[in-house]
Amino acid sequence: MADRIKLDESLTRESLEAALRDEAVAAVEATWFARIAEIEGETGAARALREIAEQHQLNAKTTLDLLLRAREALTGRRAGTTAENAAALASFYENDAEAQAARAATARREGFADIGSWFESMGRLRAAHAGRLAALNQDGES
Repeated sequence: MADRIKLDESLTRESLEAALRDEAVAAVEATWFARIAEIEGETGAARALREIAEQHQLNAKTTLDLLLRAREALTGRRAGTTAENAAALASFYENDAEAQAARAATARREGFADIGSWFESMGRLRAAHAGRLAALNQDGES
């Protein structure tokens, strides 16, 4: 049908983006809580939480696959060749490194020095990722 709304122009895309964020956060939280359960000796709870985390990871991967029908979630570009995907992520990481620096400044200004340090660390990591991905396109190595 020619007049169907394209996924990348729809509210459904926004819902998929929100679902991806939710699934990713839930997976990390369930994994974290499983580790706490392990420390407390609650092996049954730890196993259940890890299984739940794995399901959230699978849900996130499926959601990302649906998003890729339109374009990549972080960069707004369609998935392409490895070189194109690496370049798109490198660009995202370069921009995000700057955003992390701004977040760090805000956190420090508000009196959260430890959180500011965390944002600075994330910014350095983003910059390192960008450099590594850019190098992939220059010499084809990982």
